[in-house]
Amino acid sequence: MQVIAAPNRLPPFIAYTLLFLVFTSTFRIFATLPLENLHQSLSSFAIILLSVYYIFSLFLNIRDKKVTRLDVLMWIFILVNFFAAYQRCAIFRHPYYYGIMAQRSVLLSLSGILLISLLRKGWITIEQVERSFVFISLALLIVFYFFFLFVNPVKFTDMEFVAYSPIRGYRYRFQFALVIMLLFYSLFKVSHERKNGYMIIVLLIIFYLVYFLQSRTTLVVLAFTLMVYFFRNFSLREKIRNTLIYGSLIFVGVTLLFSLGYTSLFDKYHVLYSNVYNIFFGETSDEASSAVRFMEYNIALDYIEKNPILGNGFISNQWNGGWHEILGYFYPVDIGLLGNIFVFGILGTCLIYLPYYFCLNMSRQVHSNHVFFKTIEYMLLFFFLCMFFSAVNIRDSSSIMFLVCLLYYFRYDYFGSTVAELHEPLEPVIA
Repeated sequence: MQVIAAPNRLPPFIAYTLLFLVFTSTFRIFATLPLENLHQSLSSFAIILLSVYYIFSLFLNIRDKKVTRLDVLMWIFILVNFFAAYQRCAIFRHPYYYGIMAQRSVLLSLSGILLISLLRKGWITIEQVERSFVFISLALLIVFYFFFLFVNPVKFTDMEFVAYSPIRGYRYRFQFALVIMLLFYSLFKVSHERKNGYMIIVLLIIFYLVYFLQSRTTLVVLAFTLMVYFFRNFSLREKIRNTLIYGSLIFVGVTLLFSLGYTSLFDKYHVLYSNVYNIFFGETSDEASSAVRFMEYNIALDYIEKNPILGNGFISNQWNGGWHEILGYFYPVDIGLLGNIFVFGILGTCLIYLPYYFCLNMSRQVHSNHVFFKTIEYMLLFFFLCMFFSAVNIRDSSSIMFLVCLLYYFRYDYFGSTVAELHEPLEPVIA
């Protein structure tokens, strides 16, 4: 592990304020709270500053022949998204200006590059980044509980963070990425550092997900991610022991709830997942959201057939009512991998997945139980799996690339030469 001298360390107040701004803008926290105007102002300001900073630093790096693989990956990621603006202009006669503005948040990905620079200069530390993440995500969890317990979502029916379905009723759909990260972080604190107090946070988040959020995709992908972690990080003896202990506790808890007559939640999930099953096997569904997704699949397939390689682009909601006015109820985000192929085409979708391949190679070179590192690693796996069911990259592209940059810092700076059997420079440079 490399230790960086810190003669230029920022005062704690400035460092934590800067990190707060980075996290809130990159993860679009205020966009899914009744603070949309604040989000727009903050993100626009951040985009301008990040773009100016990156252009200047890129000029210096090209001059000094220090362009890295991460730079190239960032260029590809941004260009693929901006090319989608060109495609929608060509196919739907959508003004290019609106296309760029609709995906300007992609430029917030540059916050990861800025963070690496600040860490390398010793202005902030990775411990400060970790503490900021924990504080902000805990604060968000408290805010989310407050809204679900005390604020009626009917007041915000005209905003995107409230959804309605006949089965689940009105629900808040907040930006939940940081809280999912907090779940992983807390689980790893318990399993690797034996800090059992974090189990309270784990239970609070799981209860929130199951009882309040009721998102099928989130729960399925979370289960897959935790299964991967379980099989990769425990011995056979530990797997058997943990399966018996926690499996028995879950069985007893479910049995107790059934015996007391609390079956409405189970009935609701049975309906939700059986509807997905029926749609998958070509049967009819009595749930509106499942039926709508089936309709969206058919719309997407028609357009993919016309533009399979380069895609159809992404329409801004600010232009003539967005998708709704052109194709009816249609949102590519809803239909996962098919939505990505619709927007970016087969070629663009392959390029969108490049950051995950890049991170997989880095993760294989690091064998560490550092909790924050593992949190980033498994959060990226969570995003990767989500993209098969919901095109989260269209909405959360900045969050994904921010985590890619943090993983890059851990691999090439924090662990550095302690990574075993390295046969490449400490930081890959393209001359």
